[in-house]
Amino acid sequence: MLTHRKLLQGPETSSVTLKIPYSKMVDPKRVMSYEDMLKVIHQPEKVIIDVRNPEEINSTGKIPSSINIPLGNVQDALERMSEEEFKKQFQRPKPSASDELIFYCQSGRRSTEALDKALKLGYDKSKTYLGSWNDWSSRQK
Repeated sequence: MLTHRKLLQGPETSSVTLKIPYSKMVDPKRVMSYEDMLKVIHQPEKVIIDVRNPEEINSTGKIPSSINIPLGNVQDALERMSEEEFKKQFQRPKPSASDELIFYCQSGRRSTEALDKALKLGYDKSKTYLGSWNDWSSRQK
């Protein structure tokens, strides 16, 4: 949680502290909602990537049809991994630059970082599910 402190000027000078959750500004057209995710889990041409660490997934579960590429491995997997290596490791074809990649994590911070990496590598249709696992799991009751 980032804290922003603002001093108000005037006859009644006081201090106001606002708690603002960490969130990088993301282009709204690159943000997936829970409702969007319910649709894409049934569209195998969409590549849903969980960027959490394997230990996190083992303790919580994952969104159906997603593959796990931890944040620290995203760039290497998309940029350097051969088609054959990718398919062997993730049991699906390596995405091309024209495929839609959808990143999620626990709360949205790492998925936003992964989105930035993918966009820089030319995956122009990439998106993030900002609600991520916290949102998904809270609605799967």
